[in-house]
Amino acid sequence: MKRFLHLSRHFLVAVLVSFVLASLAHSQFVLFELAKVGVQIDMASRISMSLDDLLGLRGSYGPAIALSLLLAFAVMGTIRKYRPHTTPWVYPLGGALAMLVMLLSMEPIMQVTLIAGARTPLGILAQCAAGFAGGWVFMKQRQ
Repeated sequence: MKRFLHLSRHFLVAVLVSFVLASLAHSQFVLFELAKVGVQIDMASRISMSLDDLLGLRGSYGPAIALSLLLAFAVMGTIRKYRPHTTPWVYPLGGALAMLVMLLSMEPIMQVTLIAGARTPLGILAQCAAGFAGGWVFMKQRQ
């Protein structure tokens, strides 16, 4: 039971890191696109929108990230169980891949890219980096 609680805590911290970074990246990519068409955005507006997105996305994007990371970390954990000499870096890789698969599967399933900040290759890369960071945090906590 103690092991399960530690694993759960490590997982939740990894999800939180991924979600916060992904949400902030989303906000900044959207603001960047607005600035490109001439919209003036001051620092207070950037901070306000970022906080609004954190709150607004927590009920939809947060669970999607959690489920994606759960599946990825379970697969990576299974790989490490049967291949014990596999590097622990499979968790960051799994986190990045989880974000990529989630984002790429949204379009065919829902006919829309829900995360506006991930509509460009660089935006998708930023979201994958958030997953990588969550996987890195998970890896470091598990060591």
